[in-house]
Amino acid sequence: MKIIISENQLGLIRRMNEIERLIDPTMDLVYEYLQGDNLSPLEKRHYRAFESTVVMKLANELANKTILLGDEKVTLRNQMQRYITNEYYTKIRDYFMSRLDDK
Repeated sequence: MKIIISENQLGLIRRMNEIERLIDPTMDLVYEYLQGDNLSPLEKRHYRAFESTVVMKLANELANKTILLGDEKVTLRNQMQRYITNEYYTKIRDYFMSRLDDK
């Protein structure tokens, strides 16, 4: 029996290594962006904004590198968003919490 995997299904699998490679620099960029000109650490209340921005930025960046268009591109982006949110939740949370001020 042959199993045929379409680009729609394989799209996420092909990008898992790239997600792993880009997650750390993306978290750094997003944290610095949210900090703005204020060099003090972000407050805990900014965590949700940080998490959603990291996930969205990374998923959009990778989806925009594909040749997919329309619904196929949106589907891949949504799959990557869910994957990043589920698989990297702890890593994103730990990164953010490690940057909090200890006061």
